[in-house]
Amino acid sequence: WYQRRVREWYQRRVRGLLYLQDQFVVAGSNDAAVRMWQITGGQVKSTFMGHDNKIYTVKFYNHSQRVVSGSHDRTLRLWDVRSSKNIRTIFARSSCHDLAVLSEQGTNIVSGHFDKRLRFWDERQDTSSHEMLLDGRITSVDLSGCGKYLACSCKDASAIKFIDLKVNQAIATFTADGLKMGEHTRCSFSPDGQYIAVGSTDGSIFVWNTRTLKQEVVPKHHTSAVPVVKWHPMGQSFISLEKSKKFFIWTDLDL
Repeated sequence: WYQRRVREWYQRRVRGLLYLQDQFVVAGSNDAAVRMWQITGGQVKSTFMGHDNKIYTVKFYNHSQRVVSGSHDRTLRLWDVRSSKNIRTIFARSSCHDLAVLSEQGTNIVSGHFDKRLRFWDERQDTSSHEMLLDGRITSVDLSGCGKYLACSCKDASAIKFIDLKVNQAIATFTADGLKMGEHTRCSFSPDGQYIAVGSTDGSIFVWNTRTLKQEVVPKHHTSAVPVVKWHPMGQSFISLEKSKKFFIWTDLDL
C-alpha cells in the first residue's frame, strides 16, 4: 500500500514533506495545491487551492484543525481543515522553503526563506514580529521536541544553525568537511533533541551531538544526494532518502 501511494504522490511532484497527523497525511506540490489524504484507503479528503506557485512546506496545527503552508510565491497561507478555506494569507517577502509551528495554537510560527532570513509570526498579524539573518539560503527548519531549540539548514554555508529560541540567537554552528547541501536539504532533530542529522549531495549523512557539539560517525551507503533525513519519533533510528528514490532505515546506531 505505502509503495503504491508514495508512487501516486510522486506523480504529482510532491515538494512539501508528507506530514502525518492522526489519520491524515497532508502535502504540498508543484501544482500549487495542498492535498490531504486519508491514511486508510488513501482517498483525497480535501484540496486547498490559493497559492500561485509550488509549495515547499505544510504543517498541521491547532489540534489538527488548521494547516499552514509556505510557497515559492512568497506567501504563507493558513487553512481551515473542515471547510478547506484559506482563512489568512501572509506576504512573507521571500520564497518560503520550510516552517515550524512553535505553539499548538498557531500564535507562533517561524518560517525559513530564500533571502536567508528566519521570520517569526503571530497568525493574527500580517507582519513578522522578529527576523534573523543567517549565513545562507534556508532550506529547512526543525523544532526540537522540547520546543526550546530550532535547527536551520543553510545552503550557501552548508551549515546548520542551532538556535536557542529563548534568546533568539544561534548558540552553535554545525558544519563538516565534505558536507554540501542542496536546494531542498532537510535537517532533523532526534526526538530527545540530543542529535541533529542532515544529508549531503555526495550521499553522506552527518550527525552532531547537540550537548557535546561533536560530530558522530555514520557509515556511507547512499550513492546519490540525500535531501531528506528524518528521525523516528519513538527512538534513535532514522530514515534517509536519496535523490534516486532509494531509502535506508538506520537502526542500532552507536550514538
